[in-house]
Formats: sequence, structure tokens, C-alpha cells
Amino acid sequence: MSEPVNTPKRPYHAPQRAAAATRTRQAVVAAGKAAFERHGWSGATMRGIGDEAGVSVKTVEALYRTKAELLHHVVDYAIAGDLRPISMLGRESVAAMTDAPDASAMLDLHARHIRSIGERAAAIFWVVEQAAPTHQDVAQLWARMNDNRRAGARWAATTLLAKPDVPLTVDQAYAEEVFWIAMDPGIYRSLTLGRGLSPAGFEAWARNFYRKMILN
Repeated sequence: MSEPVNTPKRPYHAPQRAAAATRTRQAVVAAGKAAFERHGWSGATMRGIGDEAGVSVKTVEALYRTKAELLHHVVDYAIAGDLRPISMLGRESVAAMTDAPDASAMLDLHARHIRSIGERAAAIFWVVEQAAPTHQDVAQLWARMNDNRRAGARWAATTLLAKPDVPLTVDQAYAEEVFWIAMDPGIYRSLTLGRGLSPAGFEAWARNFYRKMILN
């Protein structure tokens, strides 16, 4: 007697369901960003975020178990500009800086890069910074954000120093300090909210800052 043939099961694939799930996550994270920015950490609620996203609070909690977990995803979304599972080092704007032919071009691209992040994320950064001293989960997020900023400044300095026209007086530590300052979300808030610069004005300030601190 011949052995029965076991036909392998085809993997289940439902592109419409996957697309709907992606839209739901997008709606929840966008609603979370708006709620945190409007009401702060304490004032924003999972139920209110669900209402704004047009889903139930159970759906919000199924996607993001706690408010702190949702805030983590909101921060990542605000920095990246979307929910694609691509690290910042894999983003197009970062690749453009790596490929820039000289220091001046790389610094101009970096100024544009931090302007884009500031536009999207400066307000949510403020929410996290204000809540961190009194909420342990948010404090851990704030520490992670600062670690990422340090890594970003280190990457930018290393990338800059690989360009052919960097002055000999600029070393890794100094370049990291310059980028650390320019990447400070408080600088973006101060210049746009306090001084009244537009986002384009901030970008121009950053380009000028880099030229004075690094190229001159």
C-alpha cells in the first residue's frame, strides 16, 4: 500500500486584511500623537485616542498594551514620518548624506533632515521630556531618545569627517558636540516658537550654524 501524500498547506495571505490592519495602526498612532500633543501625557487617554481614531479602546489596547507603549510608537512615528519598519540609518535622507560629495553638501542635507524631524516631532519630544521626571515608563523612553540622539550625532560626525574638505581643526568629539546642539529639539522649539522662525527659517539657521562652527 502506498503512503498517503501530504500536500503542504499554502500560507494564508490576505493582503486586504493586512492593508486594513496597517491603516488601523496608522490611525491609532496619528490619533495618539495628536492627543499627547494636545493634552499631554496625563491628559491623553486610550479611550480618547480610540475615539479620535474611530476604533474601540479594546482595539487600541490590542495593538499597544499600555499608554507608554503607544507613546513609544508615537515617538518613532513622529521621528520617521511613517510606520515603515526601517531604521533611520536605512532612510533615504540618511543615504543622501552618506553619498554627499563634500562637507558643505552633507551639512546642508543634515540641516534639512533635522528641520523635517523638528517639524514632525518637536512637540511630542516636549511631552516626553515634561513627563519623564514623574513617570518611570516615560523616563525610560526619554533616556532611549537621548541615547538615539547621541548615536545620531556620532553617526553625523563620522560621516562628516569622511568628506574630503573638512578643516583639519575639526575632530570627532568636536563635530559630535556641534551636531548634538543642532539636533536638540529644544533648539527647534526655541527658534520657531520663541523667535518666530518658520521651519524653513530654522533650516537656514542650522545651515549657517554648521558653516560657522565647522567650515569657517
